[in-house]
Amino acid sequence: MKKFDLTIWLGLGIGLTAIFLGVWLDGLSFSFLWHPTAALIVGGGTLGAVIIRRGADGVKSAAKAVWKLRLAEKTEFHQAELGKLIWLARTAQKGGAKAFESYADACGDALVAQGLLMVAEVADKEQIKDVLRRRLEWEDERGQQDAATLEAAGGFAPTFGIMGAVLGLVGVLRVLDKPEALGVGIATAFVATVYGIGLANLLFFPLAARLRSRHETIIRHREEIAAVIMALASREAPRQIANRFNVK
Repeated sequence: MKKFDLTIWLGLGIGLTAIFLGVWLDGLSFSFLWHPTAALIVGGGTLGAVIIRRGADGVKSAAKAVWKLRLAEKTEFHQAELGKLIWLARTAQKGGAKAFESYADACGDALVAQGLLMVAEVADKEQIKDVLRRRLEWEDERGQQDAATLEAAGGFAPTFGIMGAVLGLVGVLRVLDKPEALGVGIATAFVATVYGIGLANLLFFPLAARLRSRHETIIRHREEIAAVIMALASREAPRQIANRFNVK
């Protein structure tokens, strides 16, 4: 079972606590940080721009990827996958290529299925290597799209924060005949900038970096799986494969 990773919530909590503590130490009112209009401009503008850039499906995919970050990846699962392939090599020594075909049909993993079917058909090793390489390139490109979506949001949010500040200042210019309202109006106008910069640097960019880091780990694991499949194609001994990939 995967265990929950609370570090994202911990980091977010520390960041927000530091911001609110700084506001309190400066003697500012917390009510200044709440401005629905600014939130609407920054949040809605950023979402709209990201949808234009990445599409609705891209936003949904990024949201799902972020949700999965709540679970910590465990290397034991990857080792188990390698162990299954090595066990399959032992089975194939007795039952022949039929073992590869049966596992390929049941595994539900396109990379493994494509590779094992070609191994069962005794395809040319260079051909197998090329197919696996192209599959890994496709997975790598697709996996980077979620991080790119969040990076796009991180780029747009501060810009819409500035837009919100400008619109707020336009509102301030309408009450120049009321000096007592100018200070409050200007302070409120810049709340949108705080929202944009805060979202970008406390949420979007860190989450994008986290997604890229996890994706790089996944790709390394997938490359090891492809390497094991190539070892099966070369008819390496199961014990030799296990030793090379440190599988017990």
